Amino acid sequence: MRKKKFDGSISEIMVAYQPNQELDFGPVRKMVEFQIKNGIDGLFMGGLSTQTYLLTMEEKRRVGEELCNAAAGRVPVMMNVMEDSIKNAKQLVQYYMDIGVDAVCISQPSVFPYTEQALVEFFDEVIPEDYPTYIYNVPQTGNTMSPRTVARIANAHPNVLGYKDSTQNISALQDLLLQVNYPDFQCIAGSDALTLPMLAVGGVGVISATSVPFPKVILAITDAWYNDDPIGAMQAQKFSMKVRKLLKTASDMNGYFYACELLDMPFHGTRMPHNMTYVTDEQKAFIKAGLQEMKLI
Repeated sequence: MRKKKFDGSISEIMVAYQPNQELDFGPVRKMVEFQIKNGIDGLFMGGLSTQTYLLTMEEKRRVGEELCNAAAGRVPVMMNVMEDSIKNAKQLVQYYMDIGVDAVCISQPSVFPYTEQALVEFFDEVIPEDYPTYIYNVPQTGNTMSPRTVARIANAHPNVLGYKDSTQNISALQDLLLQVNYPDFQCIAGSDALTLPMLAVGGVGVISATSVPFPKVILAITDAWYNDDPIGAMQAQKFSMKVRKLLKTASDMNGYFYACELLDMPFHGTRMPHNMTYVTDEQKAFIKAGLQEMKLI
């Protein structure tokens, strides 16, 4: 069961909407082709950046199916489940298994603070048997999991192959690696800022937002690392941070959406309360000039 599939640079895939706020799968298919053409190592959907928390249960099922169909087995696909309801979480996990995703990823519940034991019991209920599964530690839920909590969950489920970390706590990550019983447990950065630090302490890659418009910027880091070029990886990491800082000029993910628009991959805005109008003309001019200076557009 312990199979290494998700390493290197994995790109988040955004959800797109029509002007009436209904789902639009055309841009999603176009984005998948763009990512595969540029050599991305895998695809991920269902985290905070992809805004699937704004979707109904039926819409979450549909985007999972569309993503798998678009990828068509060319790169591995991981779908994340971020639900407070155990019943809803189990339903989504089962659906994603039925459509053949390469792995499911499960986030902790939010809204109220939970004890460590309650979090462990949540995952015990939701994690499927004998199917590749990853844990996603999302601090924005208000229930950041400690290394001990994650290790308790992983050690109780041999099919938990790895962990997406968005805490940006490298010290805690190293503590986790000491507590997990599996030497091949895969830790994946949930922030572009930690791509190289994650690799340096034994992680395997990153699930990236910067790669949405610029996959090669992130691939330059992981490819250099896996080709035994740490200096090249360090230089690529520094460049990626310049790109990330520029895109974050606008709020939320709007700078990333605007970069996609500049690359002829418009996502037609996002579902309320997110809105592309949050990118002012001044911000657009600043982002565009910066990307031109870095020769990315």
